Amino acid sequence: MVTRRDFLHISALGGGGLLVGCSDLGVRRAEPAPPATAATVAAPALPAGPAQFGVYVEIHADNRVIIACPQSEMGQGVHDGLPKILADELDADWQNVEVRLPWADDRFVNPITKRHRTANSESTVVYYDLMRRAGAGARALLVGAAAARWQVQASECSTENSRVLHAASGRSATYGELAATASSLPLPADVPLKAPKDFRLIGRHTPRKDTPAKCDGSAIFGIDVRLPGMLYAALRRSPAVASKLRSFDRSAALAVPGVIDAFEIPDGIAVLAADSWRARRAAEAIVVDFDASAAASVDEPVIQKMMRDALQDDSTALPGRPAFGGPPYDKARTEAALAAAAQRHEWTYEVPFLAHAALEPLCAVAWLREGECEVWAPTQQPDKARDAIAQITGLPRDNCRLNVTFIGGGFGRKWELDFIRQTVQIAKQSPGKPIKLTWTREQDFAHDRYRPAHSARTRVGLSAKGDILAMHSRSTGVSMWKYQGRPPIPGFGDLFAMGLLINDRYKMGEKYVDFVANDLPIPVGTWRSVSLSMNCFFGESAIDDIAAVTHRDPLALRRELIGADARMAGVLDLAAEKAQWDKPLPKGHGRGIALSVGFDTYCAQVVEVSVRNKRVHIERIVCAFDCGTVIDPGNVQAQVEGGIVWGLSAARDGQVQFANGAAVQSNFHNGPVLRINEMPKIEVHLVASTAKPGGAGEASVPPVAPALASAIHAATGKRPRRLPLVADSYQFV
Repeated sequence: MVTRRDFLHISALGGGGLLVGCSDLGVRRAEPAPPATAATVAAPALPAGPAQFGVYVEIHADNRVIIACPQSEMGQGVHDGLPKILADELDADWQNVEVRLPWADDRFVNPITKRHRTANSESTVVYYDLMRRAGAGARALLVGAAAARWQVQASECSTENSRVLHAASGRSATYGELAATASSLPLPADVPLKAPKDFRLIGRHTPRKDTPAKCDGSAIFGIDVRLPGMLYAALRRSPAVASKLRSFDRSAALAVPGVIDAFEIPDGIAVLAADSWRARRAAEAIVVDFDASAAASVDEPVIQKMMRDALQDDSTALPGRPAFGGPPYDKARTEAALAAAAQRHEWTYEVPFLAHAALEPLCAVAWLREGECEVWAPTQQPDKARDAIAQITGLPRDNCRLNVTFIGGGFGRKWELDFIRQTVQIAKQSPGKPIKLTWTREQDFAHDRYRPAHSARTRVGLSAKGDILAMHSRSTGVSMWKYQGRPPIPGFGDLFAMGLLINDRYKMGEKYVDFVANDLPIPVGTWRSVSLSMNCFFGESAIDDIAAVTHRDPLALRRELIGADARMAGVLDLAAEKAQWDKPLPKGHGRGIALSVGFDTYCAQVVEVSVRNKRVHIERIVCAFDCGTVIDPGNVQAQVEGGIVWGLSAARDGQVQFANGAAVQSNFHNGPVLRINEMPKIEVHLVASTAKPGGAGEASVPPVAPALASAIHAATGKRPRRLPLVADSYQFV
């Protein structure tokens, strides 16, 4: 039910989906409409005169419905998914719905997160109710306009395919005919939401609306933005992960035809030219001296020794806390249970630094004009990016506009603002001209915000029968929490590093996790699936090691550990059934299973392999996936498959190593990603559910690596405990 209070909450805090309908209450926002320049570059131009239902809905006289998607589209499908939720409650004709890309606007701030951001697989989770209420409210206003026109009760009217119908008289009117009147009406006191059985779009697969534009090249990604008179910028930076500029000679750069200027910015040297190729050539020609002494410790042998030592460092280890609530971890009780256990075991696991390596390199366009600045960028943080523009330019925030383009792969890298800040810093030196900055692929590898390398040591105490009496897992690595400037939580360590290091849903004895931070000057950040990208490998590998030393079936052990959790049991049983877990395999073949719980989603995967002399052939991957209510099953399946590809690519080959302060990997030739001819067969089985929606973009990444390692162990008797697998000479065929 949408109450008047709900409606005002949506309007004032979450996006003003029906804000014009509240004009009689005096509630208005000072936010500007989408800037005209943004419409011509990043979204279709719209004719004048549509009825505005706040920031979310716009209805034209020709019955076109334009819905603004508040989240950044980076391939995960929110461009369709969120508007589809609103359109279902609105009873809009989906064929005539157009979707508008977002822009930085406080009306898009979500009332749950208090942010306008795209991250953590939360888009559907946090906007689902908001978009439903916005659509239902707009539908109620349109029904009210029709009822007033026909002098009938609103309860006598129904809606379907962008029309209001009055069955008793046979009359009907299109939304376009009613919109102008409807947008000025007050919202009724109570607006009902649809029952799930009445959904017409939610739960159905429809072709994505952004597909044609992405196929014919008309979709505007950040790298596609072109403006009249635009200048192109390139950077010259030190290859080291940390450095300072001592001096530079720009004369060689200025000698390149078409080069306009070269100057220092906080991250290095910027070059401006008439096109990007000449800007890049000129940047490479600059004679420069960087002081990279701050990165002297960034070398593989040093990093490895630091991590080994940290796992033994009790003095600086800080505890974590349960991810799903429950009593706090108790170190003393865990240590006592370990000491008293009939069996004790210890294993160490390792994962490397990883690059994001999105296919679209970092890029942005900034245009500083008289009294205002406008930016186009593929960003996951529109709100903070807008703050940064205001801070750099010194302009009022209301005079800073940010247009969000399509994003050619984010994975957490386009959460960072460094490339936007650099573009605005360069534009500030050249006011009046739009400036486009594009990083090279090599700069993308050299100056990533890497997924940190972590090592984990897990100690377990078992009863004589093999029951888990205690488990202590410690991890170590560069702290994402600290690097991103998040305030410390008194008494706790990096919660990113320890999130689900032990799966808190498993029923076992005492548990304790802690973390030792490594002070290395390597920039780190979130990577697709965040904590679970490493901790699912650590935690699920430990469960498999326990199964091995107690001579138990890995699936059976997990079924015991989950207790009465029906959703965990559901995905485990479904994955095992579809993978024919109980069917014997020939010698040299093996199956492995892993379970992941995160992002309000449950995911189990079975990997089947054949192995001969460390040559691994991945026969197939079977995935059972429960993300609650599914908006579009086709899109969810695509996201699950994409996450599996992402996780498998990292497990097989993904790593960034360091030597002499700099990343060794520099491009796809030595930092490979999985090719299409290397893909195994993937089977995805979605669990039908009426639970609240969960995330789909990240939840299928974590189980791939531990399931693959488990399968190799089943085939060979030897368990890989270090990623990537190529580091231990595994080859994939």
